[in-house]
Amino acid sequence: MQKFKYRALKDNKVFVEGEVEAQDAREARQKIRELGFLPTKIYDESAQITQTQAPTLKDKSVFLTLSQKISFTSELETLLSAGIPILEALSSIETNSPDVKLKKICAELKNAITSGKTFAQGLSELYGNTFGEVYTSLVKTGEDAGELEQTLERMLTLLRKQDNIKGKIINASIYPCVLLVMLFGLLVLFAKFVFPAFAGVIGMNGGELPLLAQSLIGLFNFVDKFWWVILVGFGALGAVLPKLFKEKSVKSVWDNFVLKIPVLSDFIEYVNISNYLTVLQIAYDAGVPIISGLELSARTVGNFNIRERAERVIPAVKNGKLLSEAFQRTRTIPDALLGMISAGEKSGTLGKMFHDAVEVVDKKVDMALEALTRLFEPTVLVIIGGFVLVMVIAFFQAYVGMLGSLF
Repeated sequence: MQKFKYRALKDNKVFVEGEVEAQDAREARQKIRELGFLPTKIYDESAQITQTQAPTLKDKSVFLTLSQKISFTSELETLLSAGIPILEALSSIETNSPDVKLKKICAELKNAITSGKTFAQGLSELYGNTFGEVYTSLVKTGEDAGELEQTLERMLTLLRKQDNIKGKIINASIYPCVLLVMLFGLLVLFAKFVFPAFAGVIGMNGGELPLLAQSLIGLFNFVDKFWWVILVGFGALGAVLPKLFKEKSVKSVWDNFVLKIPVLSDFIEYVNISNYLTVLQIAYDAGVPIISGLELSARTVGNFNIRERAERVIPAVKNGKLLSEAFQRTRTIPDALLGMISAGEKSGTLGKMFHDAVEVVDKKVDMALEALTRLFEPTVLVIIGGFVLVMVIAFFQAYVGMLGSLF
């Protein structure tokens, strides 16, 4: 039996500290909850000392797409759920996966484990930037609690949800993108062949091509001659913008501006809240202390202003406020969900209420995305229609000008 020290909330108001004997951290959490406390921190001092003395591995992070992360997590969860040890599971993925990056990751993780690291330590030190702090922290908690496969299953829910939203946005963008390509082809056709033909006929009779048609030809000629300048410009913009948006002041202003755009603001708000509550639910179910769960959840929020609200929840809970009260004061989640969180705290079913709240928010995400899609396509069509109208007017001006030069 090991001795675990803990810090916990009593009646969701007062912090208490103590010590329990248990086989592992999972059993320690269970015993603390049986005492009527909500654990916020559990640790074994001897394990902490051993961990700090262990040598740190060199970071070997690579870029993985969302689909690759889902594939890795899904395969590992399936093998672990079947009772296969972690080393054999990694060997199986390394052997059978067609993905070269996943093969390399599995090989490196195997080497880390055989050298004395835990799976969570190897993943965090070698590929922490690849999978992110939320992923690696939850994996560590799941491994410490002896339920790594359940934690991976919960992570799959989050990853698949993100992939689903990404897929819907891509599908909604396909049709407008096709129209834009067709519009560009139409512009090339008119500027390269049609208007120059009119210009030749009009010029032979001492006339001039109308200004609008001349402007379109000039635009095409500029793109044709200085396409490399445009590419360099876009490249420079792509390099500068990410660095610019890392600046706190710039990101704050931009994110605040985005939240003022009708329809789009609803979608961004609900997507961020969905990620926040999903990670909070996963962390709570995995036995992560509530403060640590709130800290992890706040890191998943992409919008700067919404993340600031989420971060203000943490000190409020530390000071003894109920979670529902902290949410209400900071306006982190919609008012409609506050009653659910409050009921969960009072009845001891907070995990279930998190799950129900996530389902409610996910439906809001789908509704907001549908509304955004319905607005996006007509907006693009109006813009494209405007360009087509300009070309039609230019065509008729050139046609009339040609007829006027002939007669």
